[in-house]
This record gives sequence, structure tokens and C-alpha cells, in this order.
Amino acid sequence: MSEVIQGETISRLPRNSFSLESIRQKDRFAVWRESLACLCEAELHSGDDQLDFFGEVKSVLFGSIMLSQVTAQAHIANRTNAAMAKDGVDHYLLMVHDEGEAEFYAGDRSVTLGKGDTIFLDFSQEGGSFSRSYSNRSILIAREQLAPLLQGPDDCNLKTLPAAHPLNQILREHISSISAQSNKLDMQQAQQVVPATMGLIAACLNGVPHDSEAGRDGVNLALMTRARRIIEANLTNPSLSPDLLTGAVNVSRSKLYELFLPYGGVSKYIRDRRMKAVLRALMDPRNTHRATYQVALDFGFTNESSFSRMFKHNFGFSPRDVRARLDDIATAARAQSQQGRLYEDWILNLS
Repeated sequence: MSEVIQGETISRLPRNSFSLESIRQKDRFAVWRESLACLCEAELHSGDDQLDFFGEVKSVLFGSIMLSQVTAQAHIANRTNAAMAKDGVDHYLLMVHDEGEAEFYAGDRSVTLGKGDTIFLDFSQEGGSFSRSYSNRSILIAREQLAPLLQGPDDCNLKTLPAAHPLNQILREHISSISAQSNKLDMQQAQQVVPATMGLIAACLNGVPHDSEAGRDGVNLALMTRARRIIEANLTNPSLSPDLLTGAVNVSRSKLYELFLPYGGVSKYIRDRRMKAVLRALMDPRNTHRATYQVALDFGFTNESSFSRMFKHNFGFSPRDVRARLDDIATAARAQSQQGRLYEDWILNLS
């Protein structure tokens, strides 16, 4: 977006506002769950009525970071190995909890947040949250940008700063400041803000003690991150295979299998990522004239019946059902708030 002020073209920052307000009540949580699928698997608390659900996301993109404000009603969000295998996202998220009750967990650790507390999440690791109605502000950061600044880049998940901590107060003021000024900044100015923001976040995280045992996994995580990026860049490449990866990542075949063991193996990871890519392609209006299996062929699925079985196993519905589901949910969401869901692409492509 740009505008002309006194003969000078000013490039404004990309902004998004996604709200469920215009979505039919019975579809609201389904649309919310679909939108969050780029990061986590969402579900309602037992006994909660989906007709009462409401959520809103306002975001601004600063290049390699995304600033968001989220308000939503009670729900559960889980980031599982299956979710990581589908999206390949390994970003960091700094979140200031402004209102409501929330508990975050990873393995046998859990953290309960109060008003003003700040938490740091690592999306390359399993975890989840259990929240009541809440409001938060967050900064999503591309891993490759922040990790070099951290003393323990693989041991930051669930690190917290209480509301009264001086560094937390500085962080909150910084977030409030850049949020307030974001409508005045152009892209060049925003890029100048990013290093200062990352430096401040790194200073806060480096000041919180970390678990040295978890930190020893840094090499594996770096290799895994590289392998996943290669896979994403080659989903339509018929030569994509474990053999291609061992050469590109410069690891042995046994090491590659060790890295992907939590995801069910490297071949399964590739298949799941390709399956997710087919789903996105089928949901793209530009492909409505193409048969579902023609789209599947683009991503290396050469047996139609086998592909259909795997697709239904992965997603719970057949490839032919995708467009019907779009008519029921996603098409309505795009028609009413198409611009508001650009943040999903920002999340997936942040770098």
C-alpha cells in the first residue's frame, strides 16, 4: 500500500484485520480453527457453545517480524508434531498477556499467565495453551533472524517475564510505541525498527536462565530447520527424496532419519507436507477448473486411489469434498474478510 504526500510516494506497512463478526454464528469457530491451522490445532473447551464464539486478529507486517493484537473467547490450542509436520513453521513468538486467564504447557512444564506477563514461545517445539477469554499483543519473529542473538536459541520455549519485571515493562512500552506509530512508518523506517526490537527481545531472553540440557540440541535443530526449508522449496520436485536431502543438508542417511523420527520419518514428513500443499492448491480459486487429481500430480502423487485414501486419512474428508467445504466455510470467510486472512500467508512465509 502506498500514498502520495506532497509529491513523495510513501509506502505504508501491510496491515490486516480479521474478525468473525460477519461470519454466521454456527460457522465462526470452524473459520477460526481453519485460520489458526497455520500454527496450531484449535478446539473448544468441553461444554462450550460454538455459537457464542468470537475472535479477532489485527496485524502489521514489519518485514521479518509481525506485530499482532488478538482478542478471542475461550479455546484450547495445541502445537503437535503433526501440526509441525504440516506447516514447517519454526518461528519465535513473544506474547504480552493483557487480559484473561491462560496456561501454556510443553512436555511436563506449564506456565500460568497473569495480566501483563510476557511469555516466549518456540514453534519448533510441541506445546499448547488452555485459555479463557483473552486479549494479547505479540511479535512473531523469523527464527533465522533472532536465533543468532540468543545464548540458548533452542531453550527459550515458555520463558516468562512477570508483569513487574523492569525488562518486561520496557518490552511492553516498546510494543505499544511501535504499534502506535506503525500507521506513520514507511517500509524503510520499519526496517530500521526491526534490529532494535530484536536486540531488546534478545536482551530480555538472555537475562532469563536457561536449561543447558535442552540447549545441547542446537545442532540438530539447525540441521532440521535447513532440511525443512529445502523440502518446502522442492515440494513439486519429483526428485525430492531422502537421498536428495542427505546431500543438500550434508548429513548421513541415519542422521537424517534420526532428525525426522519425531515426525514419523523423513518420507512421511515429505508426504504430509505435499498433502498439505495439495489441500492449499485445491482451496485456491485459480485451480477450480482443474480436476483434484491433476492438482495432486503436481506434488508427486501418481496413484489416484492411494492419494485419495491418504488425503482422507490426513484431513478427515476426501479431495472432492474440499470445494464443498469451501462453499460452506472458507468461501464465505474469503468473501467477507479476504484481506483479513493475509496474515496466514505472512506467518507461513516470514523470513
